[in-house]
Amino acid sequence: MGSQQSSTELIAERYASALFDLSSEAKCIDEVLKDLKKIQDYIEQNNDFNLLVKSPLISSNEKMNIIQKILSDNSANMLTSNFIKVISQNKRFNFLSVIIERYNTINSKKRGDVVVDIASAEVLTMKQKSSIQDQLHSILGKKLSLSFKVDNKIIGGLIVKVGSKMIDSSLDSKINKLTIAMKGV
Repeated sequence: MGSQQSSTELIAERYASALFDLSSEAKCIDEVLKDLKKIQDYIEQNNDFNLLVKSPLISSNEKMNIIQKILSDNSANMLTSNFIKVISQNKRFNFLSVIIERYNTINSKKRGDVVVDIASAEVLTMKQKSSIQDQLHSILGKKLSLSFKVDNKIIGGLIVKVGSKMIDSSLDSKINKLTIAMKGV
């Protein structure tokens, strides 16, 4: 599982870095960001679209045609359209969401934002997200770029990663610590 995740991250890193470099050269980073956000919104908000993107039963050409239609309806940048064609040719649609997240992270780091990854057991409300952002802003005092994810392995609580530092307040972590402490008795 660990090697699969690292290969996924490696693939996402390569595609996102290449797209970021090209969009930087073409001076269209914000336009590509907007296009990718639109695709990511569709993936997150439409379960059928999410399944379509990840399904091995649907051809890459069919997926590309649907995403190209979305991009066309939103007057997307040509670089984004070409990128989707590359994703289609290389049959990497199952990595699309991770690539988009990685592109956003690269952009945030280049702009000097502090990137914070937050994993929770369930989807957080806007009020909860705002509260977390306020607390982190008071601690870190910098421009923050927050990324929220749902991790089914977490029973409850949060895991917050800022750079190489991690704050694990999940119930799973607390149970593991308790188990270790009990074995020592």
